[in-house]
Amino acid sequence: MTVTPTRVTAGSTNDLSFGFTADSAPLDGTTLVDVPRGWTKPQRTSPSAPGYVELQSAGCVGTAISGIAGRRIVIDTHCPRRHLFRLLYHRAAAPLISADGFVFLTQTRKAGAPKKVPFAPLGPRKQPVVKVRGAAEKRLFMTVTSIATVGTAFSATVRAVDQWDNNAPDFAGTVTLTSTDPAATLPAPYAYVTKDVGQHIFTGIVLRTVGTQTITASDSNGFTVTSGPITVNGSS
Repeated sequence: MTVTPTRVTAGSTNDLSFGFTADSAPLDGTTLVDVPRGWTKPQRTSPSAPGYVELQSAGCVGTAISGIAGRRIVIDTHCPRRHLFRLLYHRAAAPLISADGFVFLTQTRKAGAPKKVPFAPLGPRKQPVVKVRGAAEKRLFMTVTSIATVGTAFSATVRAVDQWDNNAPDFAGTVTLTSTDPAATLPAPYAYVTKDVGQHIFTGIVLRTVGTQTITASDSNGFTVTSGPITVNGSS
């Protein structure tokens, strides 16, 4: 089973096309496709509503959707070897959480097999997988220590995140750190690149004034984030 597109943005609405090919042997039986949680629930009652599914039998004449049970699409399959059908999943909203891959688990069983015989999942490389990546930047998020020692270096992680707190992978702005400590040593501004996937660790931060201090990250898009209070202790 193949799927297009293979990569979408969190929270986006998409039309997915699944192609099933009986590549190694003909299939006369049942195919199950399970829609992962987080995606729009599949339905067949309203063509204009989200999650509508339909089937194009193409070379697999007589193949049709026989029902939907929750998130499971049941397909009555009659597919000669090297022929295919397409399952179309319309106006499907992607999950709000980014992930390397959501598997639309596909399983088959031949006609006439006893009910106790389990469905056989397609091999891992034949399962349709859709990656969900973060959307555009909506704010900055910083992770940093709450306790520091005068003169001792530490680091801070600054992420450009979307509205659901996923990393914004296309972020290409420059982030600058400042501090309430006038004697602080801070790393130089950093220009994010594609391989950063919206996240960078700033190292070599040194606070030199005892008391409560903060660090602020600002980017070239106008977003800022200030850390919680950092208690700076004197050196022992």
